[in-house]
Amino acid sequence: MRKRLARLLAFPRRFLCREEGAVTIPTIIFIPFFLLLFTSSVELATLSIRQSLLDRAVDDTARILKLGIEPLPDHQTLKRSICNRMAIVPTCMQDLMVEVIEIDRTTWSTARAGTAVTCIDESEETEPETLIQRGISDQLMLMRVCLKVKPMMPGAGVGAQLVTDASGALALVVVTAFVNEPR
Repeated sequence: MRKRLARLLAFPRRFLCREEGAVTIPTIIFIPFFLLLFTSSVELATLSIRQSLLDRAVDDTARILKLGIEPLPDHQTLKRSICNRMAIVPTCMQDLMVEVIEIDRTTWSTARAGTAVTCIDESEETEPETLIQRGISDQLMLMRVCLKVKPMMPGAGVGAQLVTDASGALALVVVTAFVNEPR
């Protein structure tokens, strides 16, 4: 009976001293951290690529406007010009807003001084009004572009910390200035 009792009392000590599952506990603790780090990296990389593509597309379109290669395009034509130069945003035409505004060199202000960049808002039924101006020769122009994109993983890592609108989309904004070439 004593041997049995001694063996029974020694069982927890033997159980706690076993090393077969020693690596399982740290793995369970650290796997969520590494998954969060991985998903955040993918999210930031995707957003950076989209922002870079948008920057390049806006620069190319501003060059076309600056040189006066085409007559004054309407809003849809400008959107199409930018979206054709971007590859990985399938809903670009629906989620992009473009404004081209003249800047007065005497006051350094615009027709929309102090206003934020106009973006698509899916909660509203009507599309916000945008201003497309051509300007004259040697006129300083400002092009403001806003593209709404949805985060890939909105509830994980960086995606949960991003500032989004009511529909869960965040705004990628590009602002560029150019001078119309003499005609």
